[in-house]
Amino acid sequence: MASTEDQDIIPTIIALAVIGITIHLTNAVGILTTLIAKLNLKRKAMQKASEDADASVTGVFIHPVKSLRAVSLPQAQLDYKGFHGDRRFMVCYPAPRWQGDTRHRFLTQRQCPSLATVVAKLDEDSLVLECGDQSIEIFTEVEAGSKRRTFDAGIWDDQVAVEDMGNEAAKFLQAIVDADEDCRSGDEGDSPASKSLFQKVRLVEHCVNDREAPAKFVPSSAKTWLGKRPQVSLTDGFPILIACEASLEELNKKLKEAGKDPISMSNFRPNIVIKGTNPFEEDKWKHISIGDKVFAIVRACSRCKQSCTNQQTGAVSTEPIEVMKSFRALGENETDVFFAQNAIPLGTGTIKVGDEVRIIDRGDPIYY
Repeated sequence: MASTEDQDIIPTIIALAVIGITIHLTNAVGILTTLIAKLNLKRKAMQKASEDADASVTGVFIHPVKSLRAVSLPQAQLDYKGFHGDRRFMVCYPAPRWQGDTRHRFLTQRQCPSLATVVAKLDEDSLVLECGDQSIEIFTEVEAGSKRRTFDAGIWDDQVAVEDMGNEAAKFLQAIVDADEDCRSGDEGDSPASKSLFQKVRLVEHCVNDREAPAKFVPSSAKTWLGKRPQVSLTDGFPILIACEASLEELNKKLKEAGKDPISMSNFRPNIVIKGTNPFEEDKWKHISIGDKVFAIVRACSRCKQSCTNQQTGAVSTEPIEVMKSFRALGENETDVFFAQNAIPLGTGTIKVGDEVRIIDRGDPIYY
């Protein structure tokens, strides 16, 4: 006969066993759901592959340093975090102590639009930054026996581990920030900044795979076989941004009707540009194939004032945001406007200009 002490512990053992079984069943259901979603998607993609293409790729871009100027490429390699070399580096600054935040924060064109004038070129072992007639080469490989400083930096609500790229890179970027007369404070760049706010900027590299795409928007088809969410680098949240020429043409038509100048696709900083669609039909895409690679389209991209920055000069205007409010304010928050689609690649491989695009399935738009 069990002792009183043994009898007291039996309910605890039973409860723990039930919890363990529940966890295993939940994991099993999640894995099964992912498996079914992937198999169904593969079947649909194979069916679509025999049909005529719906559209084609006209542009492929990477942004080696977050918020610096884009680099146009004939093709780019997809890895598990998006395009290889896309937004693996960023500029950051110490968060103000009065915010109670001891971390660094990401610095973008929202706050310093002159970052658009900096060209970043990445090769196997170095990163070159160019601005006007000034340039600097930063070697990305650490010399034997040396070590770079690591610390945490914030991107929106995420905290990521980064590696500092040295004082010379920081000095080069600090000069550009100091000369920017349009610096604004806050992640959204919503008020004039004092020159002291963005002192001690640093160039950093994402050094640990510690960041996943937002759970709320990741479909089962985009998860790993074990149900894990895909990794992302230093983007605002998703690996790839896809934009369509027809939608830009429609926007420029609206701008012309309002007596405004047209804008370039570069204002929206996409990774992939597609032609051959109807305006904004991409809002309803759920999965597409580009060449033989499949992408999950997860949500429309809400646009901020960075879309109003000329990506060649760094000049800032009120457009296209103001005109977009008249026909692209589609979310619950009436101030949010949408252009282009966040996407997750469902594998690795090469995407190139000229690749055929096929729409695998459609559904309700997600504006958030």
